[in-house]
Amino acid sequence: MKLFECQHCGQPLYFENSVCESCGRRLGYLVPEETVSALEPDGDLWRALARPGPSYRLCGNVIHDVCNWLVPADEPHTFCVACRHNRTIPDLAIPENLQHWRKIEVAKHRLFYSLLRFKLPLITAAEDPNGLTFDFLSSGTGQVITGHSGGLITLNVAEADDVERERQRREM
Repeated sequence: MKLFECQHCGQPLYFENSVCESCGRRLGYLVPEETVSALEPDGDLWRALARPGPSYRLCGNVIHDVCNWLVPADEPHTFCVACRHNRTIPDLAIPENLQHWRKIEVAKHRLFYSLLRFKLPLITAAEDPNGLTFDFLSSGTGQVITGHSGGLITLNVAEADDVERERQRREM
């Protein structure tokens, strides 16, 4: 994965960073520019130092610390282009579910980074019933089998744990 640079202080940044470890600036991923940008507060919105001009909102999943992507302020969406594909997230009242979901979201965002760079279409289920959709489920409510069908990808969040994933793989 590519390294980025803080536009405020020059510190190297990683794709998942949400705050610059050097200057403390809030960071956000700009999809069109394919870059992580330092942000400047603009009331309830943010301005990206990497793209002066438009205002942005943080993705709605920022409250769970699972996403650092930006949504243009003039768009009606609460969630970024990657998180809009989530249909179901695990029960976050269970602490390990949040930890596992974060790990899965990092991988999913890296996937979306690549899909966007290859200019592949990212159609949601809201746009087409067979659009790309994710269900992140916990086996606490019954057996969950990871798989895909008709655009729906189902993942057992417990598989974010390397040991659990290997155990389940061996059982198959």
